Amino acid sequence: MRHTIAECERAGHDDGLSAGLALSGAGLDNAPGRVAAVPSVSVPAGATVLREEQGVSFVRTEPRSGPELTAIAARLAGVRLGLTRRLAGRVVEHLSGRTVGGEPTIGKQLVQGALADAHVAAEAARRTLAVADDCPDAVRDVHNRLTAADWELAKLLGASGFVDGGAMFGVHLSRLTANCWVGAA
Repeated sequence: MRHTIAECERAGHDDGLSAGLALSGAGLDNAPGRVAAVPSVSVPAGATVLREEQGVSFVRTEPRSGPELTAIAARLAGVRLGLTRRLAGRVVEHLSGRTVGGEPTIGKQLVQGALADAHVAAEAARRTLAVADDCPDAVRDVHNRLTAADWELAKLLGASGFVDGGAMFGVHLSRLTANCWVGAA
């Protein structure tokens, strides 16, 4: 089943990493490395699960190769793009309710600049995937740019992004998932 990058982005944004990963085509039968990140619901009985978080299982597997790996990595980048957009929304919500010196934090110039940079990174990722989703180096670059944007957004949340499975945990988990698929693409 072939889903589009836009469908994967929507799933990542609306439903999270596990749902988006399920649309990406990532499975144990096409994993490029010794560890595959796959939706937990698709893990067969008897598989060696190393860790499970938020519906994503990291499973020991035998490496395989094939032309589909770049397409899977591109769709996974779409999922991560949705997660980055969701994190940006969480940042806006969080900072809209806070003040510094009696002024809304969301209105501060540095905050606005960081949000604008994240928006530009997301749009650049989307456009790159639209024209170069079959180029492994371009897809790898998109993943690296999304990781950088996620980190900048996380800094705006302060500690609240990291506690109790906060907003940053989901994008960190998406980076670990990408590590399983992108390196060999």
